[in-house]
Amino acid sequence: MTRSLDTGSTRWVLGSLAAFFLLLAVVDVLVLDGTEQIVLSGFAWGSAAVLAIGAALTRRPRQGRRPALLSLFGFIPVLNGLVPLYVTGELHQTSMLMLIMVGLGVAVSSTGIAIAAAATATAGWIVAVLLRSGLHTEELTYYSIQFGLALTMGTLLRMSLIRRQRQIRAMRDELTAAAERFRGIFEASPAGIGLSGPDGRFITVNPALCRLLAREQDEVVGADVFAHAHPDDRFDLDEITRRIGAATDGVARMEVRFCRPDDDTRWVWITLSRTGADLILVQMQDVTARYQAERATRDSERLLTAVAGVARRIRTGEDARTNIVNAVRELAGSDGVMLMEPVSATEELVITAASGRHLVGTRISLALTSMSAQVYRTGEPVFRADPAADPIVSPALLELTRARSLLWQPVIADGTVIAVLCVSWTHRLHDVGDRRARAVALLADETALALEHEQLLRHLERMAYTDTLTGLANRRAWQAQLPRLVAQARRTGDPLTVAIADLDHFKRYNDTYGHPAGDELLRLTAAAFTEALRDSDLIARWGGEEFAMALPDCPAPDAAQVLDRVRAATPGAETCSIGYATWDGQETVEQLLSRADDALYQAKEGGRNAVQEAVLTLSSPPTTPPPPLTRLIS
Repeated sequence: MTRSLDTGSTRWVLGSLAAFFLLLAVVDVLVLDGTEQIVLSGFAWGSAAVLAIGAALTRRPRQGRRPALLSLFGFIPVLNGLVPLYVTGELHQTSMLMLIMVGLGVAVSSTGIAIAAAATATAGWIVAVLLRSGLHTEELTYYSIQFGLALTMGTLLRMSLIRRQRQIRAMRDELTAAAERFRGIFEASPAGIGLSGPDGRFITVNPALCRLLAREQDEVVGADVFAHAHPDDRFDLDEITRRIGAATDGVARMEVRFCRPDDDTRWVWITLSRTGADLILVQMQDVTARYQAERATRDSERLLTAVAGVARRIRTGEDARTNIVNAVRELAGSDGVMLMEPVSATEELVITAASGRHLVGTRISLALTSMSAQVYRTGEPVFRADPAADPIVSPALLELTRARSLLWQPVIADGTVIAVLCVSWTHRLHDVGDRRARAVALLADETALALEHEQLLRHLERMAYTDTLTGLANRRAWQAQLPRLVAQARRTGDPLTVAIADLDHFKRYNDTYGHPAGDELLRLTAAAFTEALRDSDLIARWGGEEFAMALPDCPAPDAAQVLDRVRAATPGAETCSIGYATWDGQETVEQLLSRADDALYQAKEGGRNAVQEAVLTLSSPPTTPPPPLTRLIS
């Protein structure tokens, strides 16, 4: 069954048809006379009234009313097309009915009713031709063909519109699913990931980082990045900044001991890199086991130095996977390397990078018995000097790689296998050797970091600029975008208005109904304000119950109307006060915000629930910056 058109489209079409029949009634009164004038104009007037009522009902559908029922109004245009045929007996009246047949393709939300209306129109036309002998003219064949073409055109238009709506729904569903997947990456990531603010304190961390430190999230968020590190391994913000700046790739790396509450000390590999002017991305990987192994094998210093160099290439390269494959091939002295990653939707491993490009895209089912699937499930590395003698090894893999010896190395992050490295040699190796095994194992660790870094970096950047409660831009995003808007206004000469809105008596509301109700009010307010603003406007949660708004290309008189609409949109019985200022073309961002804040204060002092414009002062700019907008307004 074809899905119905959406309610908004139905409302628009019904309203348009009402206007059309209203105009048709006027034309009938002016052009016709006698019985034809009375019947046809009266029928058109009645149709316009009924369609207008239908449009109003569609605008505010009652609970339990199906929008498809309103499609019954589709019979009204059909009747308006048939009545002139019966009343006038003139065949050219078929033209109106043909237009209506085409319109049915887009005007009726229910496909079943559209078909019924088209059938009614067709049957009514045939009956009219049979009953009215005056319609039996030489043009009857011509109009019959035209009527059939109109019916076909209406059908094609409907099929095209419904197909387009299906495509739009599918795209919307895909975008929603993609957003959910990206949202889940941060929480489900097996690697410890955090984001620190300009003061060097965590503003968000994922569960893996809390597990690594063996602490609750509220103990970590708000604390210094190195607050729980060993006293000898702590770095202050200046040192972190210096190390990031000194790194050739902008990524500072270090091994740090962290002390857990149970007196257990974990060695952690940390990478720090800037994701913006004030934010630092922190990645933590528990490398305690690796550190202990390195301490027991100091004689492999040359290998470790080489691995560190390769790791830098991996972290700085545009294509991390290709760098991983090349690095493994170089340090292991192999002839071929493949990186296989899981596709959870199909229960398969897919080769995402390989030294041989023809191998990329090859899929290996996890449901079948294979060495790659076994290593992925067990997390244990496997070496086969003669893989052809092992029945678990896929003959197709041997044919593709021409391998005489194979090594499978799992890529593990926080105890979870996230990929498999398959290393091949075209000559027989009796033993992979400690050096090769350690090189591949160490690069597998770097692979885990590189893959997690690639997946999470963009998602973390988006999270850092979004208020988690309301979904609006947060204060950091506002501070980043407002200077750009001012620069744009300076460049184009267009007006720019900035406003600050504050919910009246919000503290009293919180005290009366509780903080959960207060949070819900903030969410509803954010949605209502956004709806009331224009598409080009910017709104951010400034802090607490305050919202900041920027209205580009909006002079003060227009801004007053928009902001009064925002004030009126405040949910429930609550009210808000708004102060706004229009940029004078010279003042700084801070001065502009200060004027808007002063206007807000005047709105509060004047009784609240008001929109107040800032006074444009002609005095010289202050020599010291204005105080930050931290006034607590209840």
